[in-house]
Amino acid sequence: MYKTVSTVNILSTRCFYCLNLCPSVRQKQVPRSAIVNRELTRGLLLGFDNGNRLDISSKDMAEPVRNLIVDLQHQLTEKKHSDVALSSVKGKQYEIKASEFIEIKDSESKKIAFVDGGEGQLDEAPNYLITINRVYYSIFQGKKRIKPKTNSRIQFFSYVMPSIHTDKGKKKIRYDTRLFAHTEEDKILLPDESDLTLITESSTVLQGTRLSSVARRIAEWHFATRVVEKELNRGDILVIDGSLHTNSKNETKYADMLYESAMKKGVIVCGLAKTSRLITQAGEPLLPRIEEISGDVSFQRWYVKVAEELSLYDKGFTLAVKLHPRSKFVFRLDILRKQFLEMEPDEINSVLYSMADNAQDIGMHGYPYGAIDADRFAQIRNDEKNMYQGILLAERMQNKEWKKLKKHSESISAHDVLNQVTS
Repeated sequence: MYKTVSTVNILSTRCFYCLNLCPSVRQKQVPRSAIVNRELTRGLLLGFDNGNRLDISSKDMAEPVRNLIVDLQHQLTEKKHSDVALSSVKGKQYEIKASEFIEIKDSESKKIAFVDGGEGQLDEAPNYLITINRVYYSIFQGKKRIKPKTNSRIQFFSYVMPSIHTDKGKKKIRYDTRLFAHTEEDKILLPDESDLTLITESSTVLQGTRLSSVARRIAEWHFATRVVEKELNRGDILVIDGSLHTNSKNETKYADMLYESAMKKGVIVCGLAKTSRLITQAGEPLLPRIEEISGDVSFQRWYVKVAEELSLYDKGFTLAVKLHPRSKFVFRLDILRKQFLEMEPDEINSVLYSMADNAQDIGMHGYPYGAIDADRFAQIRNDEKNMYQGILLAERMQNKEWKKLKKHSESISAHDVLNQVTS
């Protein structure tokens, strides 16, 4: 399949000097010395064998990819359907069939508050992680935006630092988080630092992606409780980004505080997930399978029951919903289980219609605009992240001790440096 050559035949119109499409170089001979590191590492048409360049045709590369696709397609299509969600608990799951789909009918639109959060890692080492965090909410009723009564956004910096201790003869890693609010007003709205502690028995320090979300996620639950108390009334709806599943006892503590406050005021708590990894008992992705089954349903806005409970720390009754006739997506929607089981069909329809009435933005039919708005103002954009990294660097350079500690973050940065060299 491969042969060593002293010059390279360009087998497409892509230029090996700049990797752009350059018709003028088609079928020209390029000397070995003229090929730069960039295209070697990207491997568009070349390989290495003990320092010798290898001539690889596009046909050679396409064959294993074609075989992969054929084999994967065979594996995926051979599965027999079992249209019940896979669950790790004994709660009731519902068989998904066309007769179980329920139409979302026109109703009166209720007020909805959408809460979302975002974070950006600013610096990381094996023994610390620095993050910028933000939580935001917006309020809508149908297509109308409602001005919040209080500050709609909080922002804070945080760092996580591990420490090793022994408990009953076992080494454990404890992760403590410190919070630094953007303003004094934001500081009042943050969770207690003691509730952000995480302890593991693993001998490997957790990666930043898991650690960075702990403070932000708990801050979301805490901030959502304030939204319920200050902004919403009986019959209104609160929508959290993601499911109503929690990942730790401390997160569950703050989620339960929200649920207690919401039930006391009569506010309906929901979780709307942009993505879902739920699968059926046959191993198929659940939501695409539900969309396939919906082809036998006559109405174009609908919901279907999935499960009363899917996991241990799951307080939501899970539905699958399609909120607009032109929507390309079916979404997972959780409604607080205690509330859902007490709701009449008309009440359920009213909640879902209120979301559907807000889900008509042409940019993403079927996804509530309030959730789009919350995502937009909660996320930490790359340009913001770069700005904060610059501020962080400037402050550190004025601290003599930080110059000594620079090696800490460099211990995990070699891969990033290599990517810059080879990409």
